[in-house]
Amino acid sequence: MLKNNLNKIILCATAKNLVAGIWHGDQLQQHEVFLHDDAGQGMFAAWLAHYPEIPIYLIANAVEEDYRLESLPHSSGREKNALIERKLNQFYRGLIFRTAHFIQREKDKRKDDKFLFVALNNDEFLQIWINVIQQADAPLVGVYLLPMLSQLLCKQMSTPRKLGEPHILLCEKLSSGLRQSYLHNGRLRMSRLIPNVPEDPNQLGYFYLVETQKTRLYLMSKRFISREVTLNLQLVSLHDEDMQAIKQSFSQEPGIACETLNLRTITKQMHVNPLAIETLPELLHMQLLANGHQTENLAPKLLTKTFELIKISQWITKSAFALGLSGLALSSYFLMNGFEHQSQTQNALQATQMIQQRTVEATNQLPTLPQNAQALKTAVLVFNKIQQYPASPQRLMHVVSHAMEKSSEVALNRLRWVQTEDLSFQDEDDLKGLAANAANTLANNLTNNPAKATQLTELGFISAEISPFNGNYREAVQKVQQFSEQLKLAPEVAQVEILQTPVNMSSYSDLRGSTENIPNDALAPALFKIKLQLKPLTPQP
Repeated sequence: MLKNNLNKIILCATAKNLVAGIWHGDQLQQHEVFLHDDAGQGMFAAWLAHYPEIPIYLIANAVEEDYRLESLPHSSGREKNALIERKLNQFYRGLIFRTAHFIQREKDKRKDDKFLFVALNNDEFLQIWINVIQQADAPLVGVYLLPMLSQLLCKQMSTPRKLGEPHILLCEKLSSGLRQSYLHNGRLRMSRLIPNVPEDPNQLGYFYLVETQKTRLYLMSKRFISREVTLNLQLVSLHDEDMQAIKQSFSQEPGIACETLNLRTITKQMHVNPLAIETLPELLHMQLLANGHQTENLAPKLLTKTFELIKISQWITKSAFALGLSGLALSSYFLMNGFEHQSQTQNALQATQMIQQRTVEATNQLPTLPQNAQALKTAVLVFNKIQQYPASPQRLMHVVSHAMEKSSEVALNRLRWVQTEDLSFQDEDDLKGLAANAANTLANNLTNNPAKATQLTELGFISAEISPFNGNYREAVQKVQQFSEQLKLAPEVAQVEILQTPVNMSSYSDLRGSTENIPNDALAPALFKIKLQLKPLTPQP
């Protein structure tokens, strides 16, 4: 069973039989002939059951054909379809198989569209085969008239000179009879089928001559041609010698020029077996459909509904398949990206772990800090607050350092700088909590009274000792006095007060003992403390 999408079934129905063939692409695989009776219909139904869902093209070769030439106003789209449908109802109301074949647009002022309206006046011979197709639920693509395909066949076979003849009468000997088709400028105008062709070759010439004269008279009655027009009679045959007797019978006939068209060349081009064409000439027209040469469809949409549904189903299947492939491609793409991102993430984690490990190793190699992290944080916070404070201990430090340069024996233990309105402010030696509260104190000064920060009095408290100290307290007191005098010499200093000396100089104190025999490392340090008041800052102009 052939199920490829390239397969197609082509039928040719006549009043006597049905020729059925199956094609794969443009190659004829097999063909059968079914007689026009109950047995033939049953055999055709059984044959058709072997090829389900294969598109079927049906050619009608009938005697009862009607052709009418008509011009319609030029239009397009729905308006054009409405005009054609109205004209078909006017000519062929009640007929099922009918169509309109566009010929050309006229060249007069109106430039109307010229159509050939075609219909089957009797479709009983066709309906029995269509009933079998419908019972099998087979997809019928369309119904086509054989003369419409003969027009295409003439274009395939004729030379440009022959095809350029304005009046051509194409004569084809078929299994159903003699088919004569009149073409005006290569376009079909009418066609007639004459059954019962004589078997005797000696009678063919006379038969062709008589039937051609009838056709000529009919064309003149329809005003397709005038009496003076010469018909170009083209005889189609596989053997030119068979047509010589027929051609000889037209030699003395006025108004008719007879020529032959050999089918062997076109059968080679169309890849058709000449022996099959000789037995069934209709196979040549069926081959035209197999090759994709479409013509107007006579079947109504109701008969082709199954084929349309199959086309929609196939379109949905192909679309779903395409969407599935697209989804698969996208899934593969995202999956590959996911693997790549996962690999990159894993590499990043490994790099992070290596960096963290190196950081820990580098941190372990750093020297131990003298203070813990909380103390360092407090120091940084205090420094930041000091940076924001409008005044600084820089002047005090400058005065003290300058004085210490002159007094090298003075060793500084502690220096406290204070801004206050209370000139009697006293320093306390207990510094517990000072570092922790310094940041809060400065912040309160800035927040509560930022405008007076530069107007407060700067006090300095110097806690130091005489070093080295050999136990001579008198000399130590003198050195403290000298250091105090050095501080007073600074222009920034307003007042200097010695709060504590290495020894109590009060007349009420009791000095006892001797330091002569005490070693230096056992002596008490010569500590002293000085209070320093700086002059107010001079405002900048």
